[in-house]
Amino acid sequence: METLLMFEFNNNSVLSSQNKLPNEKSAIESEDDVEEVTSKHKIFRDEDSKVILDVDEERDRIFLDNLRIQEEVHDPYSGLNLDRGIRGVYDIEDLILVLEKDNAKNIFVASVPSEYTYVDYIVVVTGKSQRHMNALAEYVRKVYKLKMHKKDIVPKIEGAKSKDWIALDLGNIALHIFSAAARERYDLETLWTVGSDYDDETHKPETDIMEQYNAFLKVFEPAET
Repeated sequence: METLLMFEFNNNSVLSSQNKLPNEKSAIESEDDVEEVTSKHKIFRDEDSKVILDVDEERDRIFLDNLRIQEEVHDPYSGLNLDRGIRGVYDIEDLILVLEKDNAKNIFVASVPSEYTYVDYIVVVTGKSQRHMNALAEYVRKVYKLKMHKKDIVPKIEGAKSKDWIALDLGNIALHIFSAAARERYDLETLWTVGSDYDDETHKPETDIMEQYNAFLKVFEPAET
């Protein structure tokens, strides 16, 4: 009897122990599972969610991003000296850089003798088209306005509607922008390099040539500020 009772007691103890262990194990496993899931997956929050744009909104976003990139990359005045020159708003070197940057063709520069008291330099260039000629003139004028001081006068673009000849009086520099045909016809290079004695078209005395050129310069009038 004592042995039987002891057996029953031990059996109950074993059963009790067996019944308890699975519950305890289940609780531990559940905690481990939660930790494992938490470590593998991020908890969702509204503020972390990605905004999904419709087609029009996405197109606008791409367009604005491209504009920002273009603004950052393209600077129309990069590499130019925007400080006022010494001899005038433009020093001759600065004007040449501006013309080269805007793809002016066949740039010609002649120094004008000081006794003529017109300008220091005559600059002649060729535009590829009427549109290019106007673009050159506008670009030179825009850079001029960035360089100028308050006392300086904004130059007027003469012949803006002409398809052959556009001119700007920059104070110390006279700039002539020609079409290829008009440049060959007027041939200012010959006039300012070898003189009228060797000019096949005119064969006029130098004083007459200067009078003609001076008359042409007088048509320049400063633009209103």
